[in-house]
Amino acid sequence: MNTAFNPQRQSYAKYDDNHFLLFLNEQEATQTDEQGNTVNGYTYTGTRPDGSTLIEAADVTEANKRSKFIAGLIGTEYTQDDQIALLANGEDTNEHAEELAVFRANRKLIKKTVDELLARNI
Repeated sequence: MNTAFNPQRQSYAKYDDNHFLLFLNEQEATQTDEQGNTVNGYTYTGTRPDGSTLIEAADVTEANKRSKFIAGLIGTEYTQDDQIALLANGEDTNEHAEELAVFRANRKLIKKTVDELLARNI
């Protein structure tokens, strides 16, 4: 993971037709510039050097942005095949029940993270 400082508040940016950059794990921060001045801003932690996280998300609209970002973030941790297997297996064994519980907890955290990101005033 990479943490990067940005003097401007960020939320998300379209990367290309099939991807978005999400600026997650926002923290208020200060940094000293080359002249020794204190600069107020934010840090973001993600997989890319600028602190963002690249997700797959195509055909994003205002109406489906939340669900597309949630699915994209889940896709950074679980392949589509893994997701199908987790849901199909359900809780038929103790191991599958544990795996599904972890998946559900991750999904809940991802939903909260995306809601925070979309609520930012930029």
